[in-house]
Amino acid sequence: MNPAPPGGRQYGMVTQVVILLAALLCWTSQALATGTLTITVLDVGQGDATLIQSPGGRTLLFDGGYNGRGNSVIVPFLQAAGIDTLDYMVASHYHADHIGGLDEVIAQIPVREAVYDRGWSYTTQTYGSYATAVAAKRQTLTAGQVIDLGEGVTATCIALNGNGQLGVPYDDGSYENEYDISLKIEYGGFDYVQAGDLIGNDDTGTDIETGVGPLVGDVDVYHVNHHGSYTSSNAIYLQALQAEVAVISVGNNSYGHPHQDVLDRLFYFGSFVYQTGAGDGGSLPASDLTVVGGNVVISTDGQQVYTVDGDQWQIDESAIVPVDLVPEAGIVLLGNVPNPFNPSTEIRFETTTAGPCRLEVFDLAGHRLLLRDFTGRSGFNAVRWTGTDVAGRVVAGGLYPYRIRTPDGLGSGRMLLLK
Repeated sequence: MNPAPPGGRQYGMVTQVVILLAALLCWTSQALATGTLTITVLDVGQGDATLIQSPGGRTLLFDGGYNGRGNSVIVPFLQAAGIDTLDYMVASHYHADHIGGLDEVIAQIPVREAVYDRGWSYTTQTYGSYATAVAAKRQTLTAGQVIDLGEGVTATCIALNGNGQLGVPYDDGSYENEYDISLKIEYGGFDYVQAGDLIGNDDTGTDIETGVGPLVGDVDVYHVNHHGSYTSSNAIYLQALQAEVAVISVGNNSYGHPHQDVLDRLFYFGSFVYQTGAGDGGSLPASDLTVVGGNVVISTDGQQVYTVDGDQWQIDESAIVPVDLVPEAGIVLLGNVPNPFNPSTEIRFETTTAGPCRLEVFDLAGHRLLLRDFTGRSGFNAVRWTGTDVAGRVVAGGLYPYRIRTPDGLGSGRMLLLK
């Protein structure tokens, strides 16, 4: 029998303390960030598998897709990359689209250190094959545990087994999504979070996302929970994450993934979306979503920028030197000042091309409160919002997503109006 992690609601407080200590360790190590961290969200169809490679070459494979995907996708990718041994393997939970290929991977690519999961067990044949294959290296992850990948890269367990909201035993199959492991990857100023099928909107289940969001905090990239299912990515969770980029692992499916409501919420919170495949659910305009049709590759030096599918993004907070805010071309959104604000704020941006611009302000329900067209100039621009809608009515305090459209492109952010 696998050892079980501590149970009960007490471990919510312990989790927070350990995570705070982990955050302090990561903050201390930010100045040590050198080299490139690469995160590859593998295109395993309707499933999940992500490879994390530190600058020094240490590796962690998170999930393995359905049965057959290990042999057909993951192993060939690892071999082509010259990876003949993994340092760590993590199973988010025991559904077949997340662990099905892991036994196939470990049969050909040994794991050097540990295979981490949430402990306990499951009743499917896929789980049995997984458990047998990883038995020699299997360990139970604990809340707040930090996996050190070297060169300042850490993977912290933010959640597992319901994060104190569910009691022992953690083997009720109806709660498998709630039992999910969530990992936060940190490198210098860059943050990425992934959590399998964690849920926050299912009326028949338990909302785990709302409690987990504050533990995760602000991230650059959010690997979207549950393939964009309607059960995932509630507004409170997205508000806590403030992610500039969202990545959805999805393939052909009968579930309607990614759900339009989730895509709309990601849009309202200012996240640009990348998908491994088109899926069979909703969509967004090309200005807000890219269907890669393959692996989504994220890379960063942890200091100033990161790239997603070759597109360059700025890290929220540079760990070492300020980000150069004057690009060779395109728009650079400088945020709104002050933020939070009352009663007005100034949204600032830079462009290289003068011409027609548009400010749009939304509420969290997705309603457009304001549309203002104006002429921008080459270089620095600023447009003021006084906390009123198109009819001049004063809006309530809260979080308001906004967009700036310019001849050089689109920028989006969030403003907090205090009342």
